[in-house]
Amino acid sequence: MTAKTFGNPILAYQVDQTPFPGGRPLVGMEREAMATATLPLEFLYQRAPRLARANADVRAAEADAGAARQRIALDAASAYYRAALAHVQSATTHDLVGWLDTLVAYNRARVNEGVAAEADLVRSQVERDRVVSEASMQDAELAQARATLGAYASGVPGLMPDVSVDDMPLPLRGSTPAAADVVLASGDHPSPSAAIDSRPDVRAARERVTSATAALAAEHSMIVRQLGATIGTMQTGRTTSMIAGVSLPLPLFDQNRGEIQRASAERDAATFDLAAQERSATADLRGAYAAAVLLTDRASELSRRDSMGFLARAEESRRIALGAYREGAVPLFQVIDAARSWADARMTYYKTIATQHQSVLSLLVAEGLDLFTNAPAPISRGDSLR
Repeated sequence: MTAKTFGNPILAYQVDQTPFPGGRPLVGMEREAMATATLPLEFLYQRAPRLARANADVRAAEADAGAARQRIALDAASAYYRAALAHVQSATTHDLVGWLDTLVAYNRARVNEGVAAEADLVRSQVERDRVVSEASMQDAELAQARATLGAYASGVPGLMPDVSVDDMPLPLRGSTPAAADVVLASGDHPSPSAAIDSRPDVRAARERVTSATAALAAEHSMIVRQLGATIGTMQTGRTTSMIAGVSLPLPLFDQNRGEIQRASAERDAATFDLAAQERSATADLRGAYAAAVLLTDRASELSRRDSMGFLARAEESRRIALGAYREGAVPLFQVIDAARSWADARMTYYKTIATQHQSVLSLLVAEGLDLFTNAPAPISRGDSLR
C-alpha cells in the first residue's frame, strides 16, 4: 500500500517587489505574486520497481507464515504422539501389574498349600512391586506429556486432552508419486519438482530473489532522484499569466553507485540462498520419502492380525510360559521374562506405528502439502498401504 502511493504535490506562494511591512510604498515597481503547484513525477519510473519489491516481500512473508504453520503443526503432532505413547506405556504397565497380581496370588496359594517354595512368591512380589513403581513414573510422564500437548489445544487454557494412537499405519497414497520423482531423479542435482516448488520455504526464497531484483532496479532508477512538473499563476499588477515548467536534476555525479552495488550483492546472496534452499528441500524430501517407505513396510508387517502377527506371538509366548510354569516345566524367571517381552513387544509395536505416522506427516510437509487439509486417515484392515 505504501509503495504504490503517489508523491504529495508541493504548493508554493511567492511575492516579489513589495515593501517590507510598515515600509514606504515602492515607486515605479508593481507587485508580483506567484502561486505554483509542483507534482513529483518520480512515480513514472520508480513506482513499478518499488511496487514489485513490496509485493514480493509480502508474498515472502506469507510463505514464511505458511512454513511456520507447518512447523507448528509438526510440533503439535510430535507432542500428540509423545502423549499417545505415554498413554500406551502406562496402560501396558498397568495391564502387566494386573497380570502379576494373578501370578502372586497363584504362588501365595501354592505356598499356603505347601506345594511350592516361598522363594517364588517373594520373587514374584518383588517383580510386581517393581512394575508398580514403573507404572507410577509412567503415569507422571503421561501427565507431563498431556500438559505439553494442551499448549497446542485451542479453547480452555490448560486443557488436558485425551489421546490415543491408532494401531494401523497411515497410507502413502497421494504422496508417493511426487516424492518418487525426486528420489528417482538422475544426477546429483535434480531440477526441483512440483513438490519442491510448492514448499513454503522455497517459495519464500524465490520471492526474496524477486524482491532483491526489484530493489536493484529501484536503485538504478534513483540516479535521477527528483523529477517534477510545475504549474501556476503569476500576477503583476492587474495582469495574470501562467507559469509552467519541469525540474530535472542533471546526473553529473552518480550518488547511488554504492547503493547499486549493495543491492546487486543482496540479489546475488538471495540467489545463492534460493539454490541452497532448493537443495536442502530436495534432500529433505528424499530422506522423508525413504523413511516413510521403510517404516510403512515394517509397520505393515507388524500390524498383521492373524495368528502369526507380532502382538499375537508375544501374547501367545506369555500364555505358554505361564501354562508351562503351572505344570512345573519351566522356572519362574522364564515366566517373568515372557511377561517383560510381552510389554516390550507391545511398546515396540506402537512406537513403530507412531513413528510411521509422523514420517508420513513429515513427508507431506516435505512435499509442500498442508497438513490441515491433507493429513490422511489410518487405513482399514482390508486396504493396501500403497
